[in-house]
Amino acid sequence: MNQTLVTVLSGYGAKAPAAILVQACGLRLLLDAGGPLYPGQVCDWYQGLDVDAILVTHDHQDHIGSLSKLPDHIPIYATASTARSLPAGRIWRELPTRGTTYIGDIAVRTGLSGHALGGVWLHLDVGGGLFYSGDFSCESLLFPFDLPPPAYLALLDASYGLYDQSHHVAWSILESLLESHPALLPVPPSGRAVEIAFWRQQQGFEDWSMDAACYENLTRMISQSSDLLLPGVQPALRELMPRATAFDPQAHLLLAGEPDGCQGKAGELIRDHQAWASDPNNPSDRLLIHTGYVAPHAPRGTHTLCWNVHPRLTDLRWLVDIVQPRYCMPLFTQMHDLPTWRNVMGPALSLEGHWELPATSVGVV
Repeated sequence: MNQTLVTVLSGYGAKAPAAILVQACGLRLLLDAGGPLYPGQVCDWYQGLDVDAILVTHDHQDHIGSLSKLPDHIPIYATASTARSLPAGRIWRELPTRGTTYIGDIAVRTGLSGHALGGVWLHLDVGGGLFYSGDFSCESLLFPFDLPPPAYLALLDASYGLYDQSHHVAWSILESLLESHPALLPVPPSGRAVEIAFWRQQQGFEDWSMDAACYENLTRMISQSSDLLLPGVQPALRELMPRATAFDPQAHLLLAGEPDGCQGKAGELIRDHQAWASDPNNPSDRLLIHTGYVAPHAPRGTHTLCWNVHPRLTDLRWLVDIVQPRYCMPLFTQMHDLPTWRNVMGPALSLEGHWELPATSVGVV
């Protein structure tokens, strides 16, 4: 009898690195290999781990940051876009952004997740179906989200917890702030940096500038298949190129990596700004606005808002209705207010972190 075991090694109960172990059909597969989101965050899930292959959903630190901790001989499955960020010299095999790949006897279906360029969700045809969303969003201005098939077990990105406001809220807040002040936004270059520039340009403003790391990701979006983007987006992104080519530190809206505000161009600009602010002869009113997860060590911003690149509570409920799982676990969030979670997720809500799936395919509820 083929037994399927699924274990969340990391990512449950907190905004923590992603790592899920699947044992099925004689194979041990690792879904994502996340590293710490900030210095000092505990990340030791990989110690003593032996797997046959690693499947990664997208190229962000909390999903691929521990690949270097795992033996080099283990093959990594990733989309071509994600593979650009793998450790140098690693063996990798291509996952389609939309399609099916076989790893041994396991069929792995992928679809675009709406979160990052070439980012995908994973559906493994084992034990009635295992769906792992990776990070996903239904509200991106750039990236499509493909509907997944049903599954017996669903492991879902819930990075925003019980937050349930649409992206229009962040748009309105940021637009209001920018009416009266210049601003610096520390952002992940391969994440919302380009989306915010795109949004601002669509509003009719050419008062923004992005650093070289963000610009590099803009060029990737323009040069790769338009199927990775929503219809009509790629031509619109080309219109950003003249503005994006050279970084202007005096621009009204600055977009710079990294999102923690300590590293990269954002860290450099923030340190310079702090020096300006301490000089009474050179005052600055530039706002420091965080638009996503704020690490404990991040410099304190003047404002924090949620630019949606993860699902709202409404989106989670919708996805549960689509996938119809017998069991479902929210990942990457603290599980406060369990009654509300149970009300939203229904009887499928599972907090175990370890499951034994049916040996044969079964109908999902």
